[in-house]
Amino acid sequence: MTDQVMPRYLPIDTYDAESPVLFINTHTELSDMAACAMHRFVVVRDLADTFASLNLKGISDCDLTRVTSAVHLLMREGCAILNVIQARAAQREEGYKTAV
Repeated sequence: MTDQVMPRYLPIDTYDAESPVLFINTHTELSDMAACAMHRFVVVRDLADTFASLNLKGISDCDLTRVTSAVHLLMREGCAILNVIQARAAQREEGYKTAV
C-alpha cells in the first residue's frame, strides 16, 4: 500500500456483509488510530487474562464460539487499523528519504 495513494475511507472486511459497512478514515490522526487499535488489543488481552484464570472444563461449544468470535472480530479491526498506520508511516518515511 506504500506505493499507491490510500483511499480516504478504507473498508474493514469483517465477513459479515456482502459489501463493506465499517470503514477506517485513513486521514485520521495517527495517534487516534493507534489509540483505537490499542483499545481493541487491550480488551482482547484482558479477556484472555480472564480466561486464563478460569476453569473452562464445563464451557459449552456455543459459549466458546461466542468468545472466539468476539476476539477474532476485535483482532481483525485492530490489525486493519495497524495496517493503515504502517502504510502511512512508510509513506512518511519515504517522503523523508526523497526530500533529502
